[in-house]
Amino acid sequence: MNKLRLPLFFLLAAAACSDKSLYNDAAKAFERHSYQQHSPGKVRELLETKGFSGLTVLDSRALLIKAKRQVRQKPPRSEVSSGLLAGYRNGAVYVFKVFQNSPAAAAGLKDGDRIVEIDGVKASPQAVAERMDAGFGFSLKTERRLAKGAALADAAVKREAFFFPLIFGFYEPGSETAYVKIGMFVQGSSATVISGLEALTGLGAKKIVFDLRGSGGGMPEEAAGLLAAFAPRAGAVLEIKSRHPGYCRNFEARGRGRFAGLKTAVLIDGATAMAAEIFAQSLRELAGARLVGGPTLGSVSVIRTFRLGRGTKGLELSVARLFPPSGLDLEGGGAAPDFQLELTRAQEKEIREEWGASSELALLGDRAYGKALEILSK
Repeated sequence: MNKLRLPLFFLLAAAACSDKSLYNDAAKAFERHSYQQHSPGKVRELLETKGFSGLTVLDSRALLIKAKRQVRQKPPRSEVSSGLLAGYRNGAVYVFKVFQNSPAAAAGLKDGDRIVEIDGVKASPQAVAERMDAGFGFSLKTERRLAKGAALADAAVKREAFFFPLIFGFYEPGSETAYVKIGMFVQGSSATVISGLEALTGLGAKKIVFDLRGSGGGMPEEAAGLLAAFAPRAGAVLEIKSRHPGYCRNFEARGRGRFAGLKTAVLIDGATAMAAEIFAQSLRELAGARLVGGPTLGSVSVIRTFRLGRGTKGLELSVARLFPPSGLDLEGGGAAPDFQLELTRAQEKEIREEWGASSELALLGDRAYGKALEILSK
């Protein structure tokens, strides 16, 4: 047994010695780049006594990594979807959204169609839940409101490999509300959402529900671009702060935004992070948005990796943080909802998995969305 343990001991000892040679570079990285200032002596003391793990006392995000991480290939996704979202309103089941180039679109379905029957059974939330999100297809009888009366139609809907887009929206005429899902603030997303909102407000939307549940954030400048469209006046909408000028940025609205004055709500959860949680908090401060769901992740630090020595190891550090106009620090605590739903982390995860699987039922009976509509109706 001892003979087996001996080589492992020497390997660990060699690794520790190797890491010690990187302490000077790590201390310099902290001095030159860390978000908060710490004395070089304190950084060195923690390294000497606790190794790299001791740096988390100063920066919870500090982490020794291999500079070149291997990219893990995600297993191929096997989920299938018809490319529609069902919802329940006023005692009836409706097609809330039909995505372009989806099997549902190919079957002739449109936003706002009322589902009368599914597979020959009278439509109800239970019947739809049992039959729509399973197998490789279903049949619908729908009713579509027309300028003169209504028309019934039959549709055979396939379920194939189809995934919801990262950003999309739809309009509910009955509540004059636009729903906008933002999975991530990617390049060009602010212009995409603004263009979509112009179309939805043109249809009559006077209230907006942003769904940021599960959104990992993305590009702060894109979040700021969308916030500016809701700003009541010129001024700051989002800021990146650091003790190092090179990391600092201040995003401002040039004047009153085109959507200023519209009533808004934001759906959030424990996986709403970075630019997404700052967007939620900033929209609350700028436009009086009501936050619905659970507290956000509380992860608003900008992370950078600094190479140590001449090898392949690096040190991740917090170099800046994102802030809303008020300067409220969300790191560690997150944004608190105005209306908190009593959901466990497991329940939140289940909801995110439904979205990840492009489930037709992701909004059917959604308590958070229902609560947001109730709040905005007052």
